Amino acid sequence: MPKEKDEKPTKEEQIKENSDYLRGTIKEELAKDSSRFDEINTKLLKFHGIYQQDNRDTRQERIANKLEKEYSFMIRTKLPAGELTSRQYIALNEICDKYTNKTLRLTTRQTIQFHGTIKGNLHKTLNEINKTLILTYGACGDVVRNIMACPVCDIDSEYSVNLAEIAKTISDHLLPNTRSYYEVWINEEKIDLDDKKEEEPLYGKTYLPRKFKIGLALPQDNCIDVFTQDIGLVGITEEPVIARSKATKQSADATRNDVKLLGFNLLIGGGLGHHHNKPETYPRLASELGFITPEKLVDTLKKIVTIQRDYGSRTNRKHARMKYLIDDKGLDWFKTELEKRTGAKLESPKKITEYKMCDHLGWNRQRSEVRDQRSENRDQKTEEKSDLWYLGLFIENGRITDTNKRQIKTGLREIVEKFEPGIRLTPHQNVVLTNIKEENKSKINELLAKYKIYTKETVSQLRRNSMACPALPTCGLALAEAERTLPDIIDKLEKLGFGNERVSIRMSGCPNSCSRPPVAEIGIIGMSADKYNIYTGGDFEGTKLNKLFKENILGEKVASELALILKNKQ
Repeated sequence: MPKEKDEKPTKEEQIKENSDYLRGTIKEELAKDSSRFDEINTKLLKFHGIYQQDNRDTRQERIANKLEKEYSFMIRTKLPAGELTSRQYIALNEICDKYTNKTLRLTTRQTIQFHGTIKGNLHKTLNEINKTLILTYGACGDVVRNIMACPVCDIDSEYSVNLAEIAKTISDHLLPNTRSYYEVWINEEKIDLDDKKEEEPLYGKTYLPRKFKIGLALPQDNCIDVFTQDIGLVGITEEPVIARSKATKQSADATRNDVKLLGFNLLIGGGLGHHHNKPETYPRLASELGFITPEKLVDTLKKIVTIQRDYGSRTNRKHARMKYLIDDKGLDWFKTELEKRTGAKLESPKKITEYKMCDHLGWNRQRSEVRDQRSENRDQKTEEKSDLWYLGLFIENGRITDTNKRQIKTGLREIVEKFEPGIRLTPHQNVVLTNIKEENKSKINELLAKYKIYTKETVSQLRRNSMACPALPTCGLALAEAERTLPDIIDKLEKLGFGNERVSIRMSGCPNSCSRPPVAEIGIIGMSADKYNIYTGGDFEGTKLNKLFKENILGEKVASELALILKNKQ
């Protein structure tokens, strides 16, 4: 492995090196009567899907009173393409009620986060999550994170390509090999390897230099923001041929309704995180590298991961994402290195004339003869008629909870229990319910009205296309509010008459940009306490980076600044 001369590896690299493949002393610390973990285990917990946090609303008061911070833990699941069954959703809902702050949080990477779990309940919580056949392993940490894919591309007749199943295959192949996760949380006994050392064939002993993100999209629907991924995969399909022979139809690989997946345009080097006042850090859109066929996909992805493993910076975590490696060494160098490792020349990328974006809200007819890939009985088709529908529900900023105004959590659970739909989580932090029979639509509509759960008919265009990260009070990186502030900003803009504007507005509490503001038409990023930078110039389809418009805007003035932008846009 190449070494950066005259520089020492970061503290994180040393921790990984000495962790015994991510075990550390997590198991021992779990048994201690304390509210937190030490610094080393706190960093290792991320690989297990856990972040140690504290309540920042009470932090200063507790420090002033010489009290320990109010520690709790965020737990993130790993759900490739955001798919789960109704049974799994109900189980996660019950776990939420028992061990967390009683809210489920949908993420922009199509997963579910639990907030507010105390240390004493960590083992029970993860153990029960795993009993639902859902992992948290690799949802965080310096590994390949949750694999994203358009949530409806296999059930909507306009797409007819099952990217979700491909996402699950990729996820399985790129999961860490160590059994540490299962030993700590599933009570698996450590195996005596008779002096044979445990190995990580893909990741090595120190894993990746930083987090690594992969997503699959189609030109017809870039809902995952494919250009923001370390590796973006854009599906290229062959249009249906009316006179195609029966034999050809049967042999076509990955075919859905006569649409054949030819392969993927390979994009590399996307990433949105940066640091204020540090120009050497910056958001970057992924670059086109080539075209690969489905049978070469997994091996090619593995080789790209190993290039980042071997050449990504281990001495500066602010410069460790793959986007910096590509800019430092050049796209041609990267292509040559990849071809050397795969032993094959990359084809040129296929031409794509335009991208589109869809949020999948509202009632949509579902393609006939669809089988839910995560159903309890995989060999049984859910329906043989085309009277099935899928329903996209708007979950503002992804927070599934009950308030005085709206009972999203209670209502969603009742719908899932009564009608047992499949569940798909979207990159816009919303929920799609699948496999709904025609005769149940009116009943579900009644429940939506009862609990005030919104669809596209009951939410403004402006709110529908807004998105915020959790930020304060739980995120330790947040510089300012986001989730708790953006709804009020949208309220003010709606009152000013901008509710019908089809504009993407995204807000993040810090420049890590978890809600992807750098590719929004209007991005709002926390600069310091109650101050924000505003960015403009992105496009609705997520193919352009926006640029800094104004700096250090007080929170109370953000709505008025946005109103001026929207007025000029009209």
